[in-house]
Amino acid sequence: MKVTTSAVSVDKLAVDLLVIPTMADWKTGVVAELDKHLHGALVPEVRQQGFKGQENEQALFQTHGRLPYRHILLVGLGKGDAVNTWYRVAQAAASRAQELQATQVGYVPLPAYAEATILERVVEGWLLSLYRFDELKAGNGQTKATVPRLVLLAKASAEVRSALDRAQHLAQATCYARDLVNRPAAVVTPAYLANEAKRIARDQDLSGRVFDVGALRRARMQCILGVAQGSEQPPRFIELVYRPPRAKQIVAIAGKGITFDSGGLNLKTAEGMASMKRDMAGAATVLAVMSAVRHLGINVEVRGYVAAAENMPSGRALRPGDVLTARNGKTIEVLNTDAEGRLVLADALSYAVERKPDFLIDLATLTGAVRTALGNRYAAIMGTDSQLVSQLIAAAKASGENLWELPLVEDYRSELQSTVADLRNVGEGGAGTIIGGLFLREFTGNVPWAHIDFSSTASTDKPFPCHPRGATGFGVRTLLRYLLALGS
Repeated sequence: MKVTTSAVSVDKLAVDLLVIPTMADWKTGVVAELDKHLHGALVPEVRQQGFKGQENEQALFQTHGRLPYRHILLVGLGKGDAVNTWYRVAQAAASRAQELQATQVGYVPLPAYAEATILERVVEGWLLSLYRFDELKAGNGQTKATVPRLVLLAKASAEVRSALDRAQHLAQATCYARDLVNRPAAVVTPAYLANEAKRIARDQDLSGRVFDVGALRRARMQCILGVAQGSEQPPRFIELVYRPPRAKQIVAIAGKGITFDSGGLNLKTAEGMASMKRDMAGAATVLAVMSAVRHLGINVEVRGYVAAAENMPSGRALRPGDVLTARNGKTIEVLNTDAEGRLVLADALSYAVERKPDFLIDLATLTGAVRTALGNRYAAIMGTDSQLVSQLIAAAKASGENLWELPLVEDYRSELQSTVADLRNVGEGGAGTIIGGLFLREFTGNVPWAHIDFSSTASTDKPFPCHPRGATGFGVRTLLRYLLALGS
């Protein structure tokens, strides 16, 4: 979709639909101006619809050819001071535009809300709202409604142009992550993720490396190999590195890439297995971030790591009671083969730490317990560095995503003690999300580290603003905004 700005007067804007966000004083300003052009027809009609400018309210007016656009849509802002307000406005406008089959839409910001950061949220939300995963449907999505052009009635300052460019790259990266998660596990295998990483490396001029089975053995990544040994799909470990000139800090991000999780010999139920193509959402987030760092001009060295494997049952599969040795030398007694994400991340984090980054972040659909604790609109974050955790929470808030910090309770560490190895991969049944975080901490050395468990938010069955049903792309914009702030 093409996004442009225009300085023409509102009554001269040649579009199909004009969107006006407004508040309790909706009868003033641009609405009053348009009412004059419409000979006093606009305000009475909108009033008759019961519109008061409250949040989530809408009023649609048909111009009948008296202005260049067919329809005017008023969208209530309420107080208008929250990030999610602008995402909701974008969702409402994009939905109406599709219903009306508008191909060109104009957006008239209130003077008090015309700054670049708010326009960025509107455009970002608009693009996210238009996302649909239709590539597997008959006709390859050709019937999907689109809105090719969005025109903002705003001055084309350098700050605004930069904000609009940033919004488009943030949304594009998020939609790419959604595509990866939405595609079937028969398509998105470890080899598929490796090929995507190679493409990203070429397109973004990143250095990269893909470890096949032989390289994994030589790299002593027994945990990734162990999880994958029951599958016909060979595992991969992916490394992508972005090195901008004069970068002063290094951030490593690692993603869990279980392309399908049957549970292994600790087999999931049919219901539990139905959505397990999404168990590589952490990997999708990492790849999406790496696909955008150069476009966004991030002034931080970013190292992306993906541990990719398929967890399947077979005569070769990992057995409960088996012991694996992670790359950092720690031994792990595997008591539950369905707690496999932490195993592949053990190797990934160990590898990342050896290269001495300044900060380390991992993302994983690690535990079902996080949904029980936080519901389906919050993900958990925990870590060893309070400033890093706070910065990520702030970046999430600025992106309309929700992170809630959980403690790394030291008293629970004893649950990971094994009688035959250094660690066991599960606790005793309670505080599952925290136990998962404590396990991962064993592989982070002294590097400031944060862990995001977003099994609760990686996908949604109930659409909400800017998030249609399916994969959400959670974490992509949070990480990119964190990196932008860190490098500024």
